Amino acid sequence: MLLFVWSAVCFGQQRENMHYYMMDIRDKHELPAEEGRTYVSSDEKTAVIKGNRVRAVGNGDCIIYAVSEGKQSEFAHITVGWPVQNPVLPYSWKMYIPDCEAHRFGDKLYVSGSLDASDRFCSPYITPVITSDLKHWESRGMAFSSFTESVPNPGKMLWGSDIHFYDGKYGLYGAYEWSGEQTENNFYVVESDSPVGPFKNFRWVTGSLSKKKIDGITPKILVENGIRYIIWAPTLQPVVENYLMIAKLAEDDVIDESSMKNLGRLKDFYEGPSIRKRGDTYYLVYDENCGAITDRNHTPKRLSYATSKNITGEYVYRGVILTIEDMAGNVNIQGSMEELNGEWYIFYHRAMNGIWNKRSLCVEKISFDGDGLIKPVVPTSSGIAEGLNTSFPIWFNTAVFGKNYTFTDEGKYGNTLVNGSAEIGFRYIFFTGKEKQLVLQGSGLENITSVRIIAGGKTIGERTGNGEIILKNVPKGKAELTLAITSTGETRLETLRFLKH
Repeated sequence: MLLFVWSAVCFGQQRENMHYYMMDIRDKHELPAEEGRTYVSSDEKTAVIKGNRVRAVGNGDCIIYAVSEGKQSEFAHITVGWPVQNPVLPYSWKMYIPDCEAHRFGDKLYVSGSLDASDRFCSPYITPVITSDLKHWESRGMAFSSFTESVPNPGKMLWGSDIHFYDGKYGLYGAYEWSGEQTENNFYVVESDSPVGPFKNFRWVTGSLSKKKIDGITPKILVENGIRYIIWAPTLQPVVENYLMIAKLAEDDVIDESSMKNLGRLKDFYEGPSIRKRGDTYYLVYDENCGAITDRNHTPKRLSYATSKNITGEYVYRGVILTIEDMAGNVNIQGSMEELNGEWYIFYHRAMNGIWNKRSLCVEKISFDGDGLIKPVVPTSSGIAEGLNTSFPIWFNTAVFGKNYTFTDEGKYGNTLVNGSAEIGFRYIFFTGKEKQLVLQGSGLENITSVRIIAGGKTIGERTGNGEIILKNVPKGKAELTLAITSTGETRLETLRFLKH
């Protein structure tokens, strides 16, 4: 435990005030202006500073240092030229956001979740990430942590956070790890003038009649016609008979116990309820277990939903939106749906490099049929982009289908391990038709005895031995890409690159 607290404190000190920005070449960004403070770039081939303005000049990563009173400290991490893909955040940020709860405030979208930053699920830290177009993301430092002054039992884990706006304030709700002889996760609330914090004024969420702390998992909020509703699962651990509760929140963040209603048990409900309204319909997104929950079956890998015309139900199960059960190395799923710029999206996490406690933010666009039901989607490598851009390196940890390979956390940002015959698939690649050659990068490449490249179901290149992979009849537009590889020993594949000359 001492080791965990030490590592958590170090992580908090490193990230608490650190900003992160994704930029394209020629983009400019204004840093906070403060008298006596200047900024310095660690790499002027990536970003240059003039006053408090950053200008991106080349692809890559650099650190912006703040200099004040002769002291220099890291202020921002700039990533230039990161392509649109899943997972969405640059790997160099090492920012793993699970249980992705997305909300739109004004013209920006904010995704919050307790960071995976320890040797367990989640951590004592919550850091929202922000976007206005789902292509460029940023973070403005730690929003809240259980190390915050006046918070009880510092260093405890924070589970299932949700941010909402009400009565001129942003409220952050979540479940606080149990302490001492308690066996529950008590709900807490903190508040701020900004959706990125800092959040303060910690207090427990209690019942209006019982005066007791409310406990359970993943409390989520929806503001409807000036009324706040809270929805949660009462039990600490998912069990066969787990169910959902909904109630109104009083002005003092007390749950109005007279309004509490049992919503019952949705099909194979595990955890993670998230509620949104579209038109006259309420959509309740949740983690569905793959089959009935038993002592031997805890596999919440389906993001499913139910609908109702009334916020307090009855909710009707409508099916699976997205599943990661066929993806290599994935441990669980949780997420939410939200609208931005007139379109709807599903936000979820999957395991970076198959590592169970490096769950990372992913996004897919969703659409609805004539009855308002969500059309199922599949996990993609390209996210909201039509396909991965062949002008950039394509990381093997974006692979989403195939067989006989595993992910590893080795190399610069991880790779896939092949030993024998395997297929590795990417969904999707956007081909220009000008791609002439494919180059594999990694280690153990000398062990590869054959490679076949398949795009849109057709072979566009193959080789035996270690020669060049020349491409022919490359399609134009969006297509699935599959690499059929045979290796006589361990081969770790990190990136593939398309050459166009």
